[in-house]
Amino acid sequence: MREVLIELNSMHSSHIAYGYLGNVLAERDDASIKCYLPLPRKTWLQRLAFAVDQLFGSRELGVFNSFGSQACLVPNLSAKQCVGAQKLFDQTVSGLKSIQDVEDLTIDGVWIGDLVYDTYLMTCKQPTIDIAAADFRRVLKTSLDLFVFWQEYITPARVSAINVSHCVYIQAIPLRIGVKKGIPVYQSGVTHVYRLDERNLFAYNDFLFFPERFAALPKDVQIAGLAEAELRVKRRFSGEVGVDMSYSTKSAYGDFKKSRLIKESPRKKILIATHCFFDSPHGYGNNLFPDFYQWLDFLGQLTEVTDYDWYIKTHPDFLPGTKEIIDAFAVKYPKFTLLPADSSHHQLIAEGINFALTVLGTIGFEYAALGIPVINASVNNPHIAYDFNFHPKSVQEYRVLLMNLDTLELKIDKTQVYEYYFMARIFNTQDLFFDDFEATIDAILGYDSQFTPRAYEQWLAQWSPAKHQNLLSALKRFVSSGDFRMDYRHQTGESSVKSLGARR
Repeated sequence: MREVLIELNSMHSSHIAYGYLGNVLAERDDASIKCYLPLPRKTWLQRLAFAVDQLFGSRELGVFNSFGSQACLVPNLSAKQCVGAQKLFDQTVSGLKSIQDVEDLTIDGVWIGDLVYDTYLMTCKQPTIDIAAADFRRVLKTSLDLFVFWQEYITPARVSAINVSHCVYIQAIPLRIGVKKGIPVYQSGVTHVYRLDERNLFAYNDFLFFPERFAALPKDVQIAGLAEAELRVKRRFSGEVGVDMSYSTKSAYGDFKKSRLIKESPRKKILIATHCFFDSPHGYGNNLFPDFYQWLDFLGQLTEVTDYDWYIKTHPDFLPGTKEIIDAFAVKYPKFTLLPADSSHHQLIAEGINFALTVLGTIGFEYAALGIPVINASVNNPHIAYDFNFHPKSVQEYRVLLMNLDTLELKIDKTQVYEYYFMARIFNTQDLFFDDFEATIDAILGYDSQFTPRAYEQWLAQWSPAKHQNLLSALKRFVSSGDFRMDYRHQTGESSVKSLGARR
């Protein structure tokens, strides 16, 4: 009997989706469900704890057993595989001469360089890669060990489907191998379910299809959707926290709180909206630069050959370690002016910001809605399907734009901005499993609490036999459709204002 492989992790709310999707896939394929560890347990204490969990079916493993998992696979290498993995590591290391080589790394036709890259940045909390660093080589070795294990294990004869937690980091190696071998692969959570293939390796990239999907909706849905999107964008700009962003704890659009921040001068005023240096720069695919550090260093070099006023602002929710790196950039490139993280974008715009720069941030639609041109540094940014930003396709084109800001003009169609927002935040409902995801997050006292057993409690409180059957039917429709993302159409089969309104 073939297997449906489901990643074992501690993302408790996602387990709800895993249980439903796993059973739908197992029924379709006449397969068994088997969970697997994304990484081996390396220390004796980790191995002992997991052995106890297996013996007693405790913690997350017990939950997976409850929805039908019959065994748990641990990616431990055989003696033969260890020899092969070491040989592969030696060959790979000798061929890595630059960080671009790391990003491009492909083994047996399977691209894994971006996964290795992002895993190193996140696990080692480094803003860029040093290919000679011992920590990087350890991450690379672990990555290649996993590749060797999964390359042998995953075959169409053994595995009928795979469900992963992430499309980034080395946890996604089974995804890449499965896709290469023509096996259906899914990435699911309590707010979304995606099917991945060679054309769509990354969840959340359905923004590429927004214009055509919006055009296919009935006219009344389009009109109502644009109106609702405009209202929600205005709520964000009013300073309301968490509008369609349940993970956010602070607003960047509050009241003016500081004395003047942007100096008065005849020069163009450029705002750089930075990103977390460690958090998966390849989350949507490749960008113009391999990481956010290299992007910011490129801009720093431009400050020395341009006559602009350059400003840097971090997100008010910046992660630990971000500020120290930004401070170092300000020392290296003194033409950078650092703005307070809690400064209001309303104040910055009122005081004269002319352009905003980002790789792929939400400022792309936010500043467009406020009439300010944004230049992205990624052909895989979420706004790429629309013309309300600049989207250079190469570093050279990016440089030309930045060197000629005095001549740049962009006519921003705000209807496009609202169309994007509607498709991204409203049409793509988060209310797939919970009746109201935002209300559920409030009930369990915060976004991170969904990754605790509180998520199970909320799920059981909302469960009913009718809801159970509706979910199974919706997932079966989605799986059989071959669509990229599950949305309200698979739940209701309707394309109407009423069907969308029930999920606001």
